[in-house]
Amino acid sequence: MLQDASIIELMLTIAQNGYFIGEPLLVTKDNEKYIVIEGNRRLTALKLLQKPNLADVYTKKIEQVLKEGDNRPTNIPCIVFESRNEILQYLGYRHVTGVKSRGMLEKARYLNYLLPTMQNQDINSQSGELAKKIGSKSDYIKRVLVSYQIYEIIKDSGFYKIPKLDETTIYFNYFADSLRYENIILFWELT
Repeated sequence: MLQDASIIELMLTIAQNGYFIGEPLLVTKDNEKYIVIEGNRRLTALKLLQKPNLADVYTKKIEQVLKEGDNRPTNIPCIVFESRNEILQYLGYRHVTGVKSRGMLEKARYLNYLLPTMQNQDINSQSGELAKKIGSKSDYIKRVLVSYQIYEIIKDSGFYKIPKLDETTIYFNYFADSLRYENIILFWELT
């Protein structure tokens, strides 16, 4: 997770300002253990603030973060859900159509994450079911899912070795927007 530079930034924010209680971790309980379903970046930042020796990369940056802030939260707000599925439904509303809407790529990643629960269905059925769960339109969900498949191809090919092209610089929204045009759909044979 440390390959994501935002972890260091998140660590610094927490170290300087403390943990924002408005962002609880979403967890389920499995036997005697709690499993974090939403908030893994925050959990990683918190763990590294407590035990920086867990990191085997960016150790100098982590040392700098520790020097720049002295907050090391140990009590973290959590919301405990009965099941992972309850959390996923909550997140679907909150992050895709609700109060904390995320970027298009994050939405696509989340929707793609839900697909294994619907493996035996075609894309149209999957899109319809997801749309019902999160309160969205199935054609929009389908465009996002197909766009994510295209994105994964580009990512797996190393972003075609285009200088400075990566997850943070690619315009993912353009993929979903382009799938509104019939000629592009025919080109990709997505009908």
